This record gives sequence, C-alpha cells and structure tokens, in this order.
Amino acid sequence: MNIDVLELTAELVKYESISRATNVPVTRHLAKVLRALGFKVEMLPYTDAAGVAKLTIVARLGRAEKGGLSLMSHDDVVPAGSADDWTGNPFQVREHGGKLYGRGACDMKGPLAASICAACRFTAGDLRQPLYIVVTSDEEINALGAREVVDRSKLFADLRHGYGVICEPTCLQVVHAHKGSLGLTITSKGRAAHTSSLKGVNANLKMIPFLNEMRKVNESVLTSRRYRNDEFKPPHSEWSIGINDNNVATNVSPAQSVCTVNYRPMPGTDTNALVRRTRKCASDLGLKCVVHRTGSPLYTPKDAPIVRTSLALAGRRTPTTVAYGTDGLAYSEQMKQLVVLGPGDIAQAHTVDEWIEVDQLHKGVELYTRFIDHVCVQGLA
Repeated sequence: MNIDVLELTAELVKYESISRATNVPVTRHLAKVLRALGFKVEMLPYTDAAGVAKLTIVARLGRAEKGGLSLMSHDDVVPAGSADDWTGNPFQVREHGGKLYGRGACDMKGPLAASICAACRFTAGDLRQPLYIVVTSDEEINALGAREVVDRSKLFADLRHGYGVICEPTCLQVVHAHKGSLGLTITSKGRAAHTSSLKGVNANLKMIPFLNEMRKVNESVLTSRRYRNDEFKPPHSEWSIGINDNNVATNVSPAQSVCTVNYRPMPGTDTNALVRRTRKCASDLGLKCVVHRTGSPLYTPKDAPIVRTSLALAGRRTPTTVAYGTDGLAYSEQMKQLVVLGPGDIAQAHTVDEWIEVDQLHKGVELYTRFIDHVCVQGLA
C-alpha cells in the first residue's frame, strides 16, 4: 500500500484539531490508515479538564517484544487565529513555491505523515524488530497525551526499551537534548467593591511584593552559573512571569490577582531551590502557590547508540540541542534511547501561513525508511 506524503499531509491538515477542541476525528482516521497497513492499534481515549474528548494511539507492526523503533508524533495543533491574516484557508493545504502551507503542515502533521509513508513500505513479515507509531493529543498542552501513553499504554512497556524518534521539525538535524518545563500559579485574594466606597480589598496590592521577589529570581536564573548550560542557545532560561486580575472594570477593586510562572529547566538544573523560594515568599505574603506542568528535560548522551545511529542515517556529524520542548517531557524518564529528528523548520511552527518545504517532507520519508530498515528489518543497533 503506497501513500503519498503530500496527500496525507493535506488530509490531516483538514481536521481542525486545535488543542482546545477534540482530536478524536483525525486520530480515528489515522488509526484506520494504520490498521490498513497491518498495525495493531491501541486506543487511549480520555477527557481533558474542560470536558473535551481526546484520543491518543499507539500502533505496532510486527511481533510483540521489547525494543524496536518508535516514530512518535502528535496531531493536535495550536489555534490558527484569524483566517483573515492567512493567505488562504488555514485548514486547507496550499502548495506554492515548493512549500505546503496550512496549520500543522510543519508542526507536525507533515512529519507525522512522513513517518506513516515510510512505514507503509514495510509489512510485518519484513521485520525482525517491531515498529511503533505513536500519535498523541495535547502535545501543545504540556504533553498531556504522551503522559497518557506513559501511564496507560500496554505497548509502551515494550517500546520504551527500544529506539525512540520524536518526529518534530528539526530540519532533519539530530537533536539529543531539549529543555524541560516547570509551571507555578500564585493567587492573591481580595474583595470586590466599588472603589469609591473604600470597602474593597485590591488583590493586586498583595501581589506587588511577590512580583518584586520574582523579579529577583529572574535576574538570578539569567545570570547565575548554576542555571547556565552552554550546550543550549540561549544558555539560560527566563523565569517567565505573567499577571492577570481579570477585573470587570477599573472602578471595582480586583477580587483576585493571578501570577503565572513558567521556566524551562535544562538538563542537570536543580529547580528545587527555586520552587522553595517561590513557595516561601507566597506563604509569607498569604498567597496560594500551586506547582504544576512539570516535565523532565530530554538528555540523551552524545555517544548513546540512538544518537550514533541517527547521525549515520541522517548524514550528520554532530548532534544539537533545542530550547523548545516535545513529548519527550513525558517519555524521557523511561526511554533512554531517544532523539528528536524530523523534517521542517521549527521557526515556522505556530505562525500565520505556517509552511513546510516539500523537499523536506520527501527527505523525511526517506530518512525514516532508512531508520526502519536499519533497526527493524536488519535488526541493527
């Protein structure tokens, strides 16, 4: 069964699977395609915090055993924004000048399509080692679908011992490390009242000294050697501070003030002291602090077998790092042979008129084909 990568990308882009909506239709379509290719498909449905149905799948071609190769992707996309800002319909692929335009063409329905088009060149009888295709939901929301895989998938128990390739766009460079994720929400409570009455309590006033402390934390993480890693560009991460009171009018005392903090820890960075400092400051000021959205950095040593194999198959000399995160936030603690490697440029992700080069897609298919042949057919490390 032959599948054209451009046609499959176009099919997938048509599904408006933005993260706040359901991805069930596009994932069911992918499950149907994979079953037609002979894959056993494990369905992992769940309902998100907003009550929206989501679906993640893990598919296996070949006999069950530990190891093999996993090509790992997600099918949710970020919102397209106003369609008026796009040259064409964001959810209708347009080919022009050697590029495919559309929401998710680059991040990452195009790379996902490339992995499936490579897989379609093989049958179960060709394989010494199993081939897995993993398609998650909610990657754009802290890799929630990947966490479902780690927590619930029966197939993951076997595949985690093998090679994992996260097919995010890297311009086909081998990425052996990326930053992690840490989030905190700090809430100040006040009392709403008309400001002329002087009976209200402005929640923002209680937040001001806390924000000043967070400014000092940010200065520390951007200058201190302990939070620096020269393998990354940039070598530091920001203690990114947000603030919102959602007040209904300027003449009403804000009843609530919410500060959000997001930080991307690098491999080897101990964030415990930062969390303790933040919690203590919040507690001293009578504020509520919740730590959430944590994800481990991905770090696979440069001399690891998966890195050496990836470099050889991709025709690259050295691996690199990236500042953004992937589903590796969820996988990295249990998968030790893991890289990020895919067609397309991450600079085009989440942009208006998002695009991926047609040539990159075709090269991605060929690279994944070589990977499957090397690991699954020949059984090489």
